[in-house]
Amino acid sequence: MKKSLAILSLALLILSWCGDSVSIVEYNDSFVAVVKECTDSTQELFNVFQADDSTIDFIKEALDSSINACKNAEEKAAKLWDFEKDSSLKDAVVKLLSSEVDYLQKFWSTSNYRNIDDITDADKVAYNSVVNELYAAEESLNNKFIALQDVQAAFATKHGLKLE
Repeated sequence: MKKSLAILSLALLILSWCGDSVSIVEYNDSFVAVVKECTDSTQELFNVFQADDSTIDFIKEALDSSINACKNAEEKAAKLWDFEKDSSLKDAVVKLLSSEVDYLQKFWSTSNYRNIDDITDADKVAYNSVVNELYAAEESLNNKFIALQDVQAAFATKHGLKLE
């Protein structure tokens, strides 16, 4: 029992000595993994969407799945801790994931118009409005991604993390 306690104490001492460099890498990697959950799901959605044999129901199922994956990722990111009272990386990731959910929800609204052979003038107006919202959401998403890259670079510099 004394040996186990001594080994545990030594391990804790070693971890606390090098903990900052390990925890910053783990912290960053946690956010990378959370974002990847969403982006992987979104990539799968677009693979389904672009497949010639995809039905509207199959696309809607993939959309639901992707929206849920991104919402879950957003919730996970929001629950992660702040690194040395610095929430900049977490905040940027949450904003990106929120923007991704918004984009996917806008994308969801376009699926009602897929494969419609005879579209009315009213439907054309509604579709154009949805597409304009989708483009705006896409632009916002792209801006959030660029902002995240900038925040991550500043965060890495501030905390001594070397990004790959």
